[in-house]
Amino acid sequence: MRAEPDASAGSADMVYEALRRKFSNGELAPAERLTEAALAEELGVSRTPIREAIGRLRADGLVVGAAKGVAVATLSGDEVRQLYVLRARLEGLAAELAAQRQSRGELAPKEVRLIREAAESVAAAPTPRAAAMANLALHRAIGRSAGNPMLLDALGRVWDRIAVSTVSNLSDSAWMQVVEQQHDEVISAIEDGRPEVARAAAEQHIDAALEQYLRTH
Repeated sequence: MRAEPDASAGSADMVYEALRRKFSNGELAPAERLTEAALAEELGVSRTPIREAIGRLRADGLVVGAAKGVAVATLSGDEVRQLYVLRARLEGLAAELAAQRQSRGELAPKEVRLIREAAESVAAAPTPRAAAMANLALHRAIGRSAGNPMLLDALGRVWDRIAVSTVSNLSDSAWMQVVEQQHDEVISAIEDGRPEVARAAAEQHIDAALEQYLRTH
């Protein structure tokens, strides 16, 4: 008799996105071990889509092989610097494109409002992890407003790899004040339709975030 298809068949994409969210949200610590059995139980699927999703995460550089499974990749100091350099340029471009769209009247008022509301959520977050999640939502909102899906995809891959550093940075109350000010500078430049100013402010913000991270690690 032909077996019923596994209820999890075709769910590798769902598993992959669920695991990517864990990285984006800073839920996974560097070197933390992940096993197929534990992930299958947590997500309520068979091991097959887990195995496929883990293969994609390895290709993304988010996990590496470990005894009896995989582990969250640990970044060296040089890798962190390289990722932040890339992030600064990508986020600068995103802010510039968003401001260009605003100057041409192409950015919907709702998009601008969502960016401002996201910044307010960062400032009001009760914990560093909540602040990191709100911070990612803000940067995603700016990325979407750039109107370039390829750019947003590239940014997503960078954000996932450095999410842990964001949680660490936002644990510092003094740095949080700097973040709020710098967010306002980026958003104001977008609202005013000033592409060059938006790019510079976004790049300076990410460069400063790298300096903050390196000071504490």
